[in-house]
Amino acid sequence: MSATQTHLGDRPTVLADAALGVLEAQGGRGLTHRAVDREAGLPEGSTSNYFATREALLTAALERLTELEQPTIRAMEALLPYGPFEPRRAAELVWEQIAGWLAPERIGLVVARTELWLEARRRSEFSAALDEVRREYLLRTKRLLPAVGCSQPHDHAPQVLAALDGLMVNQIFQPATRLDPEQIVDHLERLFASC
Repeated sequence: MSATQTHLGDRPTVLADAALGVLEAQGGRGLTHRAVDREAGLPEGSTSNYFATREALLTAALERLTELEQPTIRAMEALLPYGPFEPRRAAELVWEQIAGWLAPERIGLVVARTELWLEARRRSEFSAALDEVRREYLLRTKRLLPAVGCSQPHDHAPQVLAALDGLMVNQIFQPATRLDPEQIVDHLERLFASC
């Protein structure tokens, strides 16, 4: 991901985009203030002027990633008035969104997201920020599930969210067990049908 995709006047966003780019290319160990300066094409010290600590930099990357994920969530929420959908149709609609994230131009963001999860495991302060984001995603999943005919969204939302996360990780990091689109739709259909 290139920071130049963002308006250069919005320096914190440029730096957050650059942090995501570093996480994608170098992992959590490579995420330093200097590496972000280089990725953003900005003078050394630029990142630390905005994000003094590593936790602040990680949080900025997380907030930017969450912002970039919003169009997908809003697209799903826009379908709510048209539901409930049959499990197969719901599975197809969800697969369309997953496929968008697995496209070459966006897959790096999923890699960066996974690196953020790993960083949260090691850093309690940052873990709290990630937990807050995950709680919001869980709440939104609960709101979406009635559109697929789920009668117990509160009980099933954690399972659905975990399944979607697992599918994304499998498709990117586990080529030996990578599923084809039809298999994914079948899996999602069974998941929604059991809801």
